[in-house]
Amino acid sequence: MSQLPCTINGCKRASRALCHCCQQDLCISHLNEHNDLLNSQLNPLVDEINILGDRLKTLNIQEKTRNYHQKLEQWRIDCHQKIDLYFEQKYQQLNQLIEEKIEKQQQEITRVQSKLVELIREQDATHQDIDMLTSNINHLQKEINNIEQNP
Repeated sequence: MSQLPCTINGCKRASRALCHCCQQDLCISHLNEHNDLLNSQLNPLVDEINILGDRLKTLNIQEKTRNYHQKLEQWRIDCHQKIDLYFEQKYQQLNQLIEEKIEKQQQEITRVQSKLVELIREQDATHQDIDMLTSNINHLQKEINNIEQNP
């Protein structure tokens, strides 16, 4: 059984172990160096994790919570203002719509009243006039009932 040489360039020694992390055949000397190099990289990592742990310990959780609560509260206020503004706009639109509808009905009532006054003054009503006026009054009655019954 022949032994494999150490895979480090320039090394003539026989390999004694296969490093499982880098898949290199290494002699004892280079295996120890390789192990020392890997272990030396642990100390800076320990320092970094300790610094992160210290930073986390010094965080003022109440202050962070208070800051987020203030932001959330401001968001709530802004949303309520938007809702209130939207509500006012819709309320104004509804008011205008109702006023226009009532104005239209008032104009129609005035028109029917004028037609009635004219027919009474001239004493010239026909069945067709009576039917038309009755139909107009019935329509107005339904429209006004609708306005009164719907909130």
